[in-house]
Amino acid sequence: MSLIYEDGFREFMQEERGVIICNSWYACSHLKAKENTTALTHRDLDILTSLDRTPMTPRQLHVASQAYRQPFTDEALVRRRLGRLKDAGFTQSFSYSLVSDGRAPKYWKLTRSGYRLIYGADAILPGRRYFSEVSVGHHVHTHAIASLVAHLASSAKRHGIEMDQYARENSVKLQAGQSHVFPDGAFRLRHRRQSDRPYSFVLELDNGSERVRSNKDIESIERKIRTYDLHQSRYKREDPARYLVLFITTRSEQRLHRVLRECSRLIQNSDRTLFLGATLDRILQADPFAEPLLTSNNGLERTIIPKSALG
Repeated sequence: MSLIYEDGFREFMQEERGVIICNSWYACSHLKAKENTTALTHRDLDILTSLDRTPMTPRQLHVASQAYRQPFTDEALVRRRLGRLKDAGFTQSFSYSLVSDGRAPKYWKLTRSGYRLIYGADAILPGRRYFSEVSVGHHVHTHAIASLVAHLASSAKRHGIEMDQYARENSVKLQAGQSHVFPDGAFRLRHRRQSDRPYSFVLELDNGSERVRSNKDIESIERKIRTYDLHQSRYKREDPARYLVLFITTRSEQRLHRVLRECSRLIQNSDRTLFLGATLDRILQADPFAEPLLTSNNGLERTIIPKSALG
């Protein structure tokens, strides 16, 4: 998504952006790149859509593919297909400064041709940062977001739920009074049997680098809590644009509980659920749709959406 949505979820949800459908699929699937003609499949479009959400490694794409129309059976097939898409000019790869199985994993991003393939030849391109290498200081953050998104999408699929209307990091701006916040992501979950009842979320991925308490610090979690509280309070309970903040930390349970205590202390209506929090390790080890892995700001242990919605 190349636009920044100034009014948050209401404007974002009015756009059909999450799952991209090419109106001229026959033409899209026969585009030429680098003197090669690559016949693209629906699974290729799913890969490109995943990479538009966030950079991913082949392992993360293998997990994410469990939500595709045709999942990959193993990681080697993912690598092979990424290589084909790279040869066709639609994807590119870079190395993380992270160690996995004794070597630094590669993460994949779209090229300009790949972006135009899913958004159209006349699409306005996002900034240069979208296509360039992720700065080393953001490697842990970006990798964690991709692991979470892949796991949520694949877990949702098992329950007949689709993750759609995804907005990548810093593409949604929530303004409340004189303060604003750019979430690390925004998405909607929708059950196939209850398509008129979506569940909307914004994502805050915490690596422990921000202060918890400091309303003067522009990067503090306290400032974000106050901003989210003021912004989300404008929506009525039944409003489909109403959202929850999914706070996921790569740090300890103690860090999580400290943040949730601040949420409980700061929000205007202590009975209102605004934050759902968990550690990344806890989320990745189980199914957050089936098990109550998340804790709300008012102390409730919860699944990511109510079990009653699963039918």
